Amino acid sequence: MKNYRVITHVFLLILFLLTACSNENSEQKSAISEDSSENEIATLDSSKVKEEQLAQTSNENKDSDITKNAEDDRMVIYNANLSLQVKDYHQVEATIQSKATELGGYVVGSSIYDSGTEYINGSITVKIPQSHFQSYIKEVEKHSIKIKEKNVTGNDVTEEYVDLESRLKAKEAVEKRLLTLMDQAEKTEDLLKISNDLATVQEEKEQILGRMNYLQNNVDYSTVTIQLEEELVKVDAIKNKESLNTWQKAKSQFVTTINGIISFLSGVAVFTIGLSPIIIPILIVLIIWIFYRKKRKPQE
Repeated sequence: MKNYRVITHVFLLILFLLTACSNENSEQKSAISEDSSENEIATLDSSKVKEEQLAQTSNENKDSDITKNAEDDRMVIYNANLSLQVKDYHQVEATIQSKATELGGYVVGSSIYDSGTEYINGSITVKIPQSHFQSYIKEVEKHSIKIKEKNVTGNDVTEEYVDLESRLKAKEAVEKRLLTLMDQAEKTEDLLKISNDLATVQEEKEQILGRMNYLQNNVDYSTVTIQLEEELVKVDAIKNKESLNTWQKAKSQFVTTINGIISFLSGVAVFTIGLSPIIIPILIVLIIWIFYRKKRKPQE
């Protein structure tokens, strides 16, 4: 009986120890679980913050891209007028043309005036892709001695182009409707009227397309007009005795003077003879008057 009590006490002690260890492990697991939950919540919160920051950055980039695209979509026609003084006209002109071709442009027209001794001037007009517009101008300026004049302008035709697109869509809609009515027309009169209206709409459509193509081409290719001028400086050689011709020039001047005197006297003679019907009566009257005056003086 005594042994039974000892065994019972030992069993209860072991059971108590096992229960205590189980509670301790449970508390540790609970603590670990709570710590893990807190870490997960913190991680989720951090992820949300990052996502919000990324979304905000993305929105800002999107707004920036929209603004940039809006600026890039602007249709601007650029024109430049340059007046340059150059050392060698023909060399600079060839460089201007070759550089334009190299950049994908082309020459529209050119003109030149060569005086032969004093100066050479002229102009050349080229079309340059808009992306190379500024670089081409700088390249041309490098080959000049002096930039006498420079004028660069830009014309924004975005609104006009958008308006033309809207008008084109409206014309296409009308054209489609007229084609449908033409297929449904049964009377000749109706068919003729629809045909006339359709021809008018198609003509207006072609005009709109022509204007749109013109604007697009001038936007894609900027116009550069360059005035070139080269001054020719030549010094004459010292003339020798033979080239001066002093005696010949002196004789020529003498003959010229004699001819002048003869021409003057001839003019006086022509004038006098031509007016003789008037001059002779006047002279006669004047002589009689003088004679009469002299005759009266002694008597007085």
